[in-house]
Amino acid sequence: MSSLVSPIEKPVGDWMNILDVGVTTLTAQVHPDELAAIARALQIQVVRDFFPEWGVSAVVAAMPFSALPASTIPIIIQDDLTDPHANGFHRARRDDAPYIVVPYGPNWSLAASHELLRMLANPSGSARVAGRSRMQGQGTVDYMLDVCGPCQGVEAAYAIDGVAVADFCTKGFYRGGAMAGSFAGGASAAFEPGADGIVTWLADDGLLYQARANGTGRVRVHGGFSPANRGGMMLRELVDGLTPDRLVRLSNASCPAAILEATQNARRAHFASMARFRDDIAWRFGEIREQAAAVEPLRAARWGEGFVPAMPASERVLERSALTVRSPS
Repeated sequence: MSSLVSPIEKPVGDWMNILDVGVTTLTAQVHPDELAAIARALQIQVVRDFFPEWGVSAVVAAMPFSALPASTIPIIIQDDLTDPHANGFHRARRDDAPYIVVPYGPNWSLAASHELLRMLANPSGSARVAGRSRMQGQGTVDYMLDVCGPCQGVEAAYAIDGVAVADFCTKGFYRGGAMAGSFAGGASAAFEPGADGIVTWLADDGLLYQARANGTGRVRVHGGFSPANRGGMMLRELVDGLTPDRLVRLSNASCPAAILEATQNARRAHFASMARFRDDIAWRFGEIREQAAAVEPLRAARWGEGFVPAMPASERVLERSALTVRSPS
């Protein structure tokens, strides 16, 4: 079997490309403040966490759909689509321009992070890594390079400034050895999916196979699936179509307690920081309190008292019932 050249074998210098990524929305359910806060968290994740491991980076910014530059790869937040294959990473038919569609849900940031990191590590969607098959008799097979699929369980997610982002595999996951695993611990052994994770490979018979773990980590092998008649679909689109509800489940997942706590702490820090700057500006220049006070009721009227950017709708209800956050006065 002839494997494609694996990105994990390339020197870091070959990956010093920086992509432009625009986080945008085609649904009215996402407020601009939420869009901006999540784009910032994704930018931090890419530069601080992902780049040191994989050597590829991106400039991530929130922007209206109508303002997307032609060279920007958009992450488009959309209401639920009827086509189960519509979500995920695609290329436009006309000019092969890449784009990502993420279904809206209370934790859509998790799905957006998942797809962004997969795209950065494997832009073509077809890169593969040779490894020993977990099925007896198959020998060496080509594993699909998917940095988030094996550790996509919600419990493996972590928070950046209160925003839930996806776990991702290290290079060691595809090499074996002591460093095999993932950044946040959702996967802990080479080519072995963690809880709710998926590992996909192409065998010598030309068929695709998947090892899928349930919530307790028990693994079952599914296959083989033929990639022969996929039409114009990328190989990644075909693979994602084998589990079409993947992103919907991530977007609508309930956050683990640790992320909920991190979100609350981030909101408290946000209000404290806002109050500090307001007070100092008011002390130095005056009138800032009156101007700010005129803005807050408008936000509260639309989004509910105590609204903070990047707070999922389901948790806004939880927050109002469990914690009273006072706006600075």
